[in-house]
Amino acid sequence: MNKLSTQKFMNLFNDILSDKTGQTPSAKKLEKLFTPTQGPVKGDEVDIVTAQKETQLKTRLDERNVLFLKKVEAAKQKILSGEYGLCEDCGTDISQKRLMARPTACLCIGCQEEKEREQFGSFKHRRDLSAMKEEEFVEDGHISRKTKFASMKTIGFESVVDM
Repeated sequence: MNKLSTQKFMNLFNDILSDKTGQTPSAKKLEKLFTPTQGPVKGDEVDIVTAQKETQLKTRLDERNVLFLKKVEAAKQKILSGEYGLCEDCGTDISQKRLMARPTACLCIGCQEEKEREQFGSFKHRRDLSAMKEEEFVEDGHISRKTKFASMKTIGFESVVDM
């Protein structure tokens, strides 16, 4: 990676870390619009539940933001040590396009895809639903359908993780 590109990423990381929120200006404006009010929520049950959900979402987003800021700090340290832009697994250069899309990337696209295949490729279908049968029944004058299985043995469960 050339010095100009490295300096561009260093400036980007410094801007993000000086902001300490890791957000762009447009994201900050949106956050101000949707930030829940402080203090006890007044209203009916729906208002209270909505306020709780908003608080949970904000907490979750704050936790993700902290993780992002840690990744930014790690990428900045890599720039200082001269390791930025190198894949942690295979040691090849990470493409400029990838770094522009995801400046905190620490794996080249090939290694990242392999990692994701290992993580998500080991999951199998949890149930074989081919043995289910639909039955119609009348309840309060309405025709309804209900799914039934002959027995638990007809539901084909597989292991979630390959052994």
